[in-house]
Amino acid sequence: MGKKWGLCAILILALIGCDHGKDLPLISRYIAKNVCGAIWQEGYSESAAIDYVSNIAPPLKNSWTIMVADQASVSVRNNWFAWLNIETAMPIVSEEVSVCRNDYAGVSRQASTHNDSPQKITSYVKAEFVDVTNQHSEIQNYLKQVIAVGAPEHTTAILVLHRNQVVGEVYRDGIGAASALKGFSMSKSFANLLVGRLADQQRLNVNEPMLLADWSTDERGAISWDDSLRMSSGLLWHEAAIGADNDQGQMLYNNPAPSVYARTRPLAVQPGSEFNYSSGDYMNIATGLVQMRDWFDPGWYLGETFALEYGPTGQIPLLAEGVYLTTRGWAAMASLYMHGGILAGQRVLSAEWVDYSLRPSATNFDYGAGIWLNRGQSLFPGLPADTFAFIGSYDRYTVALPQHDVVVVRFGFSAQPGDFDMQDFILNILDRLPPE
Repeated sequence: MGKKWGLCAILILALIGCDHGKDLPLISRYIAKNVCGAIWQEGYSESAAIDYVSNIAPPLKNSWTIMVADQASVSVRNNWFAWLNIETAMPIVSEEVSVCRNDYAGVSRQASTHNDSPQKITSYVKAEFVDVTNQHSEIQNYLKQVIAVGAPEHTTAILVLHRNQVVGEVYRDGIGAASALKGFSMSKSFANLLVGRLADQQRLNVNEPMLLADWSTDERGAISWDDSLRMSSGLLWHEAAIGADNDQGQMLYNNPAPSVYARTRPLAVQPGSEFNYSSGDYMNIATGLVQMRDWFDPGWYLGETFALEYGPTGQIPLLAEGVYLTTRGWAAMASLYMHGGILAGQRVLSAEWVDYSLRPSATNFDYGAGIWLNRGQSLFPGLPADTFAFIGSYDRYTVALPQHDVVVVRFGFSAQPGDFDMQDFILNILDRLPPE
């Protein structure tokens, strides 16, 4: 029987390709960490977390046995490829928050080293939105229909903000309004906030070089904060989770030192000359921030369930994908930029920084400084040109429509990118809002 399964495994590898074959340990680490995070960080039911997260590579979905130990760990064993190691992730408990990390041989997992505690912040701006969903039954009923659809969209959380009031809000699979949800690449927009706070305090200049370790000795010394924020660093990078040249997957799930992986990429083109979507650029931003004292200063209260993932040693935050905020937290961040840096009547970011962040890049008219733009209406052809968005994997969106004073947040686990039609969804919401 063992020989038979071994031959089957070889056949499967041949069918899916060598690139996926080399990614098998990476995929197991991805599943372990994100099932762990979905259960203990976000609050999903165990069955939902396993079902959604394990769908990263559908041809292999039934090959994994996922073992959840109560409040201890998530382990992933591949039954088809028995020679692979069992991969494990577990929550790392500190006085701040419990965050899941992968296990790497010879690497000691440690609590994060940043010197601020989001849960204890009381002096920052607080954004509290009035819930008026009971006054908007048409919107609420529509959202309930959308979230009930299931596959392939797998929508799990929706929030609609209009004039800074919650007019629609629904959840499923165990999560709720207090659940901090992983933004994946929406996290890059949060990185903009951290850089912007320091820039407003004149502690950094985005046009000056970042000067990470070893960069000053070669051409990478010319890479500025602006180049990295706008994904035009010029570093060699291929943004893929699995498959050929999958730098993103290798950095985040196959390397115990993701910051080193990103920082040591060679220069491919002149900095500032070419747009290249790169999670590595945002890992480098994280490394640059940590070089500064008291770098963690978001300026507003992030909620008691806010969480930030770190690399295995707890030194560098994973700003490329690891920010957790509630739906109201993501909406608050969009409202902040939509209202020129003002949140809850108080200034958090300068108007100049907001203008800079929402200014099209010279290398990509549809991208600002960590924020997707709709100036040319390429992102959402049917929505106003001033629309902007934070966008992450699984069709995770926070979309701001300044013309309508509306923010729409959608979370889920779409089986394929684009399974959830965000533009059509927003248009249906706008049709159900009261007349301006």
